[in-house]
Amino acid sequence: MKQSEWKDRDIEDLIKKLPQIKDDRTPQSIYAKIERQNKKTFIAFNRFIPTVAALAAIFIMVMLAPTVLNQFNENSMDKPEMKSTESSGGDSDTNSAQDSLAKSSDKSEMIHDDADKDQMTVEKDNSELSMAETEKEIQPATAERLSLYEEDLEGQDYYPYGLVSPEAVPVPISIVDRPAEGEEGWLIRHEEIAGELPESEWGMEDFLPLKGQFTLGENKVIFTLDPEHSYSGGSAVEYAFYHSLLYSFQHKGLNEVVLQEQDGSVPEFSSTGEFSSIDLNEDAHTAYYLYSPNGRERFLVPDNINRGSVKESIQAMKSSETSLFQSVIPKNINISVTESDGFLTINFLNELDIETLDEETAMEMIEGILLTSKSSGYERVQFENIKQESWNGFMFNEPIETPISPNKKTFEN
Repeated sequence: MKQSEWKDRDIEDLIKKLPQIKDDRTPQSIYAKIERQNKKTFIAFNRFIPTVAALAAIFIMVMLAPTVLNQFNENSMDKPEMKSTESSGGDSDTNSAQDSLAKSSDKSEMIHDDADKDQMTVEKDNSELSMAETEKEIQPATAERLSLYEEDLEGQDYYPYGLVSPEAVPVPISIVDRPAEGEEGWLIRHEEIAGELPESEWGMEDFLPLKGQFTLGENKVIFTLDPEHSYSGGSAVEYAFYHSLLYSFQHKGLNEVVLQEQDGSVPEFSSTGEFSSIDLNEDAHTAYYLYSPNGRERFLVPDNINRGSVKESIQAMKSSETSLFQSVIPKNINISVTESDGFLTINFLNELDIETLDEETAMEMIEGILLTSKSSGYERVQFENIKQESWNGFMFNEPIETPISPNKKTFEN
């Protein structure tokens, strides 16, 4: 092998003659440059991937398009082919498969139809319910009448009573119950109900039945007191006892209540003196007010002050002489009263829009006027200058019948 003619010293001399390689860059700048180059490469690669994916998707769609179109054409031809096969008596297996497909399709359509019908029914029910709720919200609640009217009986009879409150206020009430046979039967039923009345629930004292025995005479009721009765001894007690008897038999076609002791003598009371009878047909000319013994029950009660005329009685309704009663005529409402042989006319001096009043307030005012008119012997009342022609069963364009009796009450007996 031929040996090289270059000696080591010659090589060293040549290397020394080469220009020196010098790099002034810092390690940090070199590292930053490498990072920038790597980042550019990564971004370029990421941009390239979506493009490749999109191209691949387009390629797949192009490849599958003929297959999808052929399948669609075959499905669209199923029904005509089925008919042709059936008419020509083709293969039974094919017919069976086609029938199965047809039934499945029909069943699916029926399910969709039923679902649509169910959805429509639900929507209709919800719509009707929504409309009913809206009408309920719009329709104002109707205040219940406090008194008893002819249309309330409907083949039944009524039994009036005089209850007594803890303040010794006599309160007339009316109970609708089955009719009894004859006057004797009515009186027996009257006493039966008296022993069942839930007086305490209505804010009243346990006052009924009265201590004594009732019998019928000719157009009158005879009350024979028990020897141990407690209706004498003070004006408030005697006042309550008197009006309890009065309210219990008023408006029933009787003339009077006769009182007697066991021996037939006239009873004598410490404050009243001799107390022989109560006139049931006398015109009281008294005013009616609102009374609530327990803050819950509402009663229309007379103050039992004879004012001599219906005009004075209705004028007195504007204010009460006792804090126990409340006026039923608002202070801003003024009325005039005209008497005639047929009926009483109540004219509101300013047109009354009854819808601007609270329903209970309006009901108490109308019924209070009707009852006050009845206490003066009027059976019909004509209201004038009311905006509404009718309200809560009252027809204001014609005379209104006064109630049969105040304060209709019901209970389970």
